[in-house]
Amino acid sequence: MPGLKNISRKSFPLFCIPIEKMMKAILLAVVLSVFFVSCNDVKEPLFENVENVKLGKMGLAETSLSADIRFNNLNSFGMRVKKVDCDVYVDSTFMGHFTNTEQVSIKPRQSFVLPFAGQAQTLLLMAQTKKGFAGEQSYVRVEGKARVGRSG
Repeated sequence: MPGLKNISRKSFPLFCIPIEKMMKAILLAVVLSVFFVSCNDVKEPLFENVENVKLGKMGLAETSLSADIRFNNLNSFGMRVKKVDCDVYVDSTFMGHFTNTEQVSIKPRQSFVLPFAGQAQTLLLMAQTKKGFAGEQSYVRVEGKARVGRSG
């Protein structure tokens, strides 16, 4: 056929990567996939109860309040709670701002206590105390941020 030239065919590999580099790339891919899969398995701690509630300095507007909140770590790895800042609402009314008082190391699959302290509105605190003695329930909502790191 006119116009067609006889071209010698040479075989070219699709990948021209040395074996050592390919093995390093595969190892990196495996390590990264294990890392990302393990990060997706983080479970939120389960709330258990509130303990050791203590009133501090009482004022007309605000009252100092501290408490220990018990949780259960459902994860198979330990964590460290570094900082927690949260606002507490009772029956949709702002009650006060609370922070953790110390860093806490959390062991895998065990119960742990986070100590909190903050300022609560005195009138709302008194109204909720009266409501509690009457056996009425309240809806409590907590909004905030926590800084948690993995340990061990």
